[in-house]
Amino acid sequence: MENLGIDTKLIIAQLVNFAIFFFVFQKFISKPFLSYLKKKREEEELRESFAARLETREAELAEEDKKVARERKKILDKAITEGKEEAEKVKAQIIADSKKEAERVLSQGREQLSAEREELYKEVRKQIASISMLVVGKALREYLTDDAQKKITQNIIKHIPSDVKLEH
Repeated sequence: MENLGIDTKLIIAQLVNFAIFFFVFQKFISKPFLSYLKKKREEEELRESFAARLETREAELAEEDKKVARERKKILDKAITEGKEEAEKVKAQIIADSKKEAERVLSQGREQLSAEREELYKEVRKQIASISMLVVGKALREYLTDDAQKKITQNIIKHIPSDVKLEH
């Protein structure tokens, strides 16, 4: 083979160098590099898995937020409706109470007016009786004796209603 220009020692040395290089490359470069690539691939898959779960969870939370917002709106609308109904009931109750109070005040006013009218009527009758007594007394004093005047006065007093009290 030397005739062909091939040196067998050199080929054997290169084969040994290649075997050493292959062993060193395999042991110290290839395995760590492949394990590094595998680790990075697993991390990327894990990130993608987390991202997918995160997106799914975000979608679920968004849907849940929408449900909560709808429920909150329903509850708020119901509370507003109940509040309006309660306000209407209170308003009706206040109006009814006010009407009752107005009727009571009017009734009291009528009773007071009636009592004042009755009192005024008694007072007028009393005044009329007193004036009548004075007129009769003065008119008859000149024509009647004292005994006749007393009898007439007693007769007039008997016929005056009992609720009228005379002042002398």
